[in-house]
Amino acid sequence: YVMPERIEGGFVTMEFTNTGDELHEYALARLDPGKTRADVKAFLADPKSLEGGPPDWLTDIGGVPTLSQGEAISITRDLDPGTYVMLCFVPAPDSRPHIAHGMVTTFEVGARGDAEPPEPDAVISATDDGFDIPELEAGEQMIELRNAATAPREFYLYSPNPGVSLPEVEEWGEGGFKGEPRARFLGAMQSIPPGESVYLTVELDAEARYVLFDEDLRETEFSV
Repeated sequence: YVMPERIEGGFVTMEFTNTGDELHEYALARLDPGKTRADVKAFLADPKSLEGGPPDWLTDIGGVPTLSQGEAISITRDLDPGTYVMLCFVPAPDSRPHIAHGMVTTFEVGARGDAEPPEPDAVISATDDGFDIPELEAGEQMIELRNAATAPREFYLYSPNPGVSLPEVEEWGEGGFKGEPRARFLGAMQSIPPGESVYLTVELDAEARYVLFDEDLRETEFSV
């Protein structure tokens, strides 16, 4: 990851660009005071530790899920001061996750600034039953991803290639993203707590199909 070592807290806009040759994600977690990148690396270095889930000194706050090569999005969200870690668990060609190849970094979030929540172009809400998606326009859009459900919700956004079915995209992902890509992955948000929002800025194409996905909800297909 190429990024600043320190940013301002409060509402902050983070721009994500995949300039690599492989798919990447930007999983994000906050560390308890006193914990460092060395503690994270020591934890990840032990395969047995991963089987038991994250340690109690690391809080998953949801990051940007899979982003395809050459894609760029922006996320505006509220971040408390503290130390954060960013990681990529997407498998490399050798089937090991990218964290095994060094895709782990920490950064500091400083005191809260005075930025206010942005004014979105549209709102997509996750409910207990699915996604409420309004009519969206083509071009660059700032979309509020709002969790109106009673449980955390994921907002995984992707665009299947022409002629490719949703089961074919799922099969490709479960197979470790090997071979010719079957979709463009556009990130969005790994998890949003109930009652909270994150703001996604993304370029939408009038010729494309889009899908929003959450493991606990059915996939919702839409166009602009």
